[in-house]
Amino acid sequence: METTSASEYRAGQRRMVTLPSGYVFEIRKMSPLTFSELFNVIGVEANASEEVAAERVRENLVEVIKVVIPKCVVKPKIALEASDDEDVLSLEDLDMDDFTVLFEEISAFSGIGEKETDDRESFRI
Repeated sequence: METTSASEYRAGQRRMVTLPSGYVFEIRKMSPLTFSELFNVIGVEANASEEVAAERVRENLVEVIKVVIPKCVVKPKIALEASDDEDVLSLEDLDMDDFTVLFEEISAFSGIGEKETDDRESFRI
């Protein structure tokens, strides 16, 4: 048995997403550090109930977006602010439909989407 290479592991943490506009973006799962930053932004402990966490996400949506989208969209790179770099998009460059799908796909891929939450709930005794 051989160990997994870093590139193989990274590839398993990423996937391509086709947006409503037809453009294709590469996303990655949220890392533990990104989750930790997200918990800090929404002001909950890691063991908070999913209902409390969901409510805090809604209350702090702008800050959540600023954490999740730039850190979890691999290509094209997305920055918080406009850039002179032609290869970098800002959050303001994304249209609403594309943004919504990106956020939903990252959440689902990271195991925190609505379906994933429902799936986890169905296994609780």
